Amino acid sequence: MRSHAPSLVGRDLQLSLLESALAEARQGRGGVVFLVGEAGVGKSRLAAEAVGGALGSGMRVLRGRSSTTGPAVPFRPLTEALMPLFRGGEPLDDVALGPYRSVLGRLIPEWDTGERESSSMVILGEAVLRLLLAAGRGQGQLLLLEDLHDADPETLEVLEYLVDNLEYTPVLLLATVRTDFSDALDLAQSARRRGVATLAELPPLTRAQVEEMTAAHLGVDGPDEVPPAVPDRLWEDSAGSPYLVEELLQSMIGAGTLVQGVDGWRTVGDLRRDVSSTLARGILRRIDRLGAQGLTLLSAAAVLGRRFSLTVLQHMTGVEDRTLLSHLHAGVAARLVIPDEPAPDWYSFRHSPTVEALFTQMTPGQRAELARRGARAVEELHPGLDGDWCALAAGLRCEAGDRVEAG
Repeated sequence: MRSHAPSLVGRDLQLSLLESALAEARQGRGGVVFLVGEAGVGKSRLAAEAVGGALGSGMRVLRGRSSTTGPAVPFRPLTEALMPLFRGGEPLDDVALGPYRSVLGRLIPEWDTGERESSSMVILGEAVLRLLLAAGRGQGQLLLLEDLHDADPETLEVLEYLVDNLEYTPVLLLATVRTDFSDALDLAQSARRRGVATLAELPPLTRAQVEEMTAAHLGVDGPDEVPPAVPDRLWEDSAGSPYLVEELLQSMIGAGTLVQGVDGWRTVGDLRRDVSSTLARGILRRIDRLGAQGLTLLSAAAVLGRRFSLTVLQHMTGVEDRTLLSHLHAGVAARLVIPDEPAPDWYSFRHSPTVEALFTQMTPGQRAELARRGARAVEELHPGLDGDWCALAAGLRCEAGDRVEAG
């Protein structure tokens, strides 16, 4: 199996946009492009394609990344992006920088005089712009800033100036931003409204695109050479996330449920037998940020199923309204659950691997006890057990080991 698809699937429009933006920058008509999408939708993969295109056409590439690891560092992505300008020992045109050279000491250690001037972010933004122009000497440049949703306020203030002033320069600023609410997303949307930036939104893949991506990863000529159960599970569990498609495929192969033989790929046993440790760790990290009570609530919800009723969840956990809604809103922000419209009382997990990851954190006894409490809540709230409530209660009783009550 290939570690990455040989070509991006479902991103032709965005690739064409980036190719045009790079060509414009090489002609001295720079600009700003924000790649916006959910985690795992392929922003970094698309940005890597832009980097390859820029390097292949002789452009300089400067790249930095925001991070939440460790203490907050002002200007981190900008400093990281600009530091390579000073590693090769190439002299910079001090005349072009003029008085702005000293201002850049806030970003460049080599130019730090130890004095902290009270210059505004506008002045610092102009200093960064002049540094880019001086370093480029007319050469096209790609400035890539990844994970801008994690950027510090100082970086965003400088970028607000840059996005308004790159149009007549040979510099393309490319930034990746998640769709979650953030100051960076505000900046991107504001820049688009002013007409100084383009937002390239990356939607989830369609069912057909998931099938195409699966075939490409497995190294076969088309989706018809993939066992039908594989794309069925990938579509259901990934909701069109390229990252999840890739992780789930690796999980199937690692678990031995998807194997390659002389006649091609075939399935063996239950494709849901395992969730990859890498995927589970990523999900659990997001859950951990919700705190102990958030984990307890989501664990109870997972036992109820991928789709769950808030009324039943509250009844089985005893959590008050405000606390319940607060944790659910945090779960939505963490991209773990979503409102299951149009029913106002229902939510669902975005991806079934989230449910599987939660199950890995429970002992059999804990899971059985939660199932027992869930069954009791359903029976007390819906004593007639009409419609789907009967099947849910019976399933929970079976999971709790209460075979007699399950009927």
